[in-house]
Amino acid sequence: MSFTYYRASAALAASLSLALAACAASPPAEQAQGQPSATETQKAASSGPEEMDTEANIFTVLGLAKKGSVKDPGPETGRTVSPILWQAAHDTLDFVKYASEDPLTGSIVTDWYSPPGNPNVRYRINVFILSRALHSDSLTVTVDRQQRSADGQWAETTIARQVETDLENAILSRARQLKRAWTPAPS
Repeated sequence: MSFTYYRASAALAASLSLALAACAASPPAEQAQGQPSATETQKAASSGPEEMDTEANIFTVLGLAKKGSVKDPGPETGRTVSPILWQAAHDTLDFVKYASEDPLTGSIVTDWYSPPGNPNVRYRINVFILSRALHSDSLTVTVDRQQRSADGQWAETTIARQVETDLENAILSRARQLKRAWTPAPS
């Protein structure tokens, strides 16, 4: 290639960088009137410090290519725990307090819960999220049931498997709703 080609390429690159620098240096019209710009409002609304984007390239900076989201939607969970199922389990079990929960292993254990109007029966729900996939085998729910005897002692009783299946289905249904809400619409 000739020297002229490289000189023209360098001139084009320099012109482009100067144009981008000029665009970034000029204040928006709103800011000149004393009102905060949209980016300043967004920065003020964010709670954490702004992180440097180390994955950007010239095409994503110029808007010629779309950079995919690196962070999974939803709460921070372990590598084998679906954040969507984790959030769906919390949304489904929002009526009861938690005895323990571990987002890294995907386990939730609730406190004992007595339904209103029936203080002689109580339930404890255990949820185990087994994978990141949104499938029925990615989730296991167990329910323990106790009934108070005449002398006031709690005794284990059986519960229909359908109760556990219904809870699993409710969590999966909520997870599908969350996935639709968290998935960006195609451009």
